[in-house]
Amino acid sequence: VDGEDNMFFGRNLDWSFSYGEKVLYTPKDYNYQPVFNGEDRNHAVLGIGIVVDDTPLYFDCANDAGLAVAGLNFPGYAEYASDSVNLTVNVAAYEFPLWVARNFTSVDDVAEALKNVTIVAKPINDQYPVAMLHWIIADATRSIVVEYTASGMHVYDDDI
Repeated sequence: VDGEDNMFFGRNLDWSFSYGEKVLYTPKDYNYQPVFNGEDRNHAVLGIGIVVDDTPLYFDCANDAGLAVAGLNFPGYAEYASDSVNLTVNVAAYEFPLWVARNFTSVDDVAEALKNVTIVAKPINDQYPVAMLHWIIADATRSIVVEYTASGMHVYDDDI
């Protein structure tokens, strides 16, 4: 709207092939069991992705609080932990968008939580290798980029 500060969130799936992606909806009462020790605070999630082994794998999504997440290719740079790390919240790379959208209502809350998160290179099954991604996360007030590399977790403000 003219004269107002607004946050717009968008991206494109810039692949030359399809994974069979479609609109997915994960209701609040979905029985989500994080692979490691992450929580599930039951936010409803809507986005684009695929379902593998009864698990929604979101390419991008938003929750009922207006928090949005999108994964983008980051090959050659992304490097996740090879196994879970004690005393941190461990999240499998494939479940990261779902984990963020199910558990948080603001970018501020996500950024604070990520100070103690390990992203683990665990595939959902043998058919799907671990995707090398980084993520944008946004709400109505701010946006961040999340990258996990050989040197660990990095969170950058994204004011573009």
